[in-house]
Amino acid sequence: APHPPHLVYGDNPSQNEPASEGGWEPLRWAYEHARESLDRMKPDVLLVHSPHWITQLGHHFLGVPNLSGKSVDPIFPNLFRYSFSLDIDVELAEACCAMAEAKGLVAKMMRNPKFRVDYGTITTLHMIRPEWDIPVVGISANNSPYYLSTEQGLEEMDLLGKATSEAIEQTGRKAVLLASN
Repeated sequence: APHPPHLVYGDNPSQNEPASEGGWEPLRWAYEHARESLDRMKPDVLLVHSPHWITQLGHHFLGVPNLSGKSVDPIFPNLFRYSFSLDIDVELAEACCAMAEAKGLVAKMMRNPKFRVDYGTITTLHMIRPEWDIPVVGISANNSPYYLSTEQGLEEMDLLGKATSEAIEQTGRKAVLLASN
């Protein structure tokens, strides 16, 4: 799920302060096709693994029922000042966190009700589901294993994926993973 804030700017939604005359059509068209696929799948929850929610230790999961506010892109504030409100599937997030811990990963729930959601998560969610009517599980990107070794980082991501998949199965959710990149 590509997430440059330019996509939201080009889409020109009412939630974003700056107005544009379009742009980035090929990527926006790709998201239109992805939305059609999502509609056919009818998921209960969207999981977003974002590289812009960087954590240095462990894997964190959003754990507040609703987060809202204004996200301003740190590099392109002239393009992206987006008002958002997203509902979190806290039960599934807690199950993912517990399963990750059970598999030996360092994991934590983020319980700050004023947490600033990163623009990678917001752009991905806006572009895939502009109605914002499907609950979310936000997952941080712990990049530190990649600094140590590519092999260890890949093993850890594989373990996180397995833990998340098992938690989804145990809770009976129908989920779609959006790997924001």
